[in-house]
Amino acid sequence: GYTPLIASRIRSGLPIVGLAHSPVAQRRMALYRGVVSLPFNTSDMAPTELNERALALLVKQGIAKPGEDVILTRGDHMNAHGGTNTLKILEVGRP
Repeated sequence: GYTPLIASRIRSGLPIVGLAHSPVAQRRMALYRGVVSLPFNTSDMAPTELNERALALLVKQGIAKPGEDVILTRGDHMNAHGGTNTLKILEVGRP
């Protein structure tokens, strides 16, 4: 939930989406300027499918379209505070 807060301080005009399984984190992120908060439970998925399922959710919600680039930040340990250690640029619709 902290990475979307930092990103919301930059007025880029681009959508910022915060994905979280915790309702508390979702409510907190919903208060950040320009951040859309969506529920996303990672407990039932392998780390290798996380990116693909996150992008599929963005397409389903109408936030991203196939062919667009998305910057995804995440941590290897999803429940760790300050655990963001990955930033990837992904093309929607590509594995």
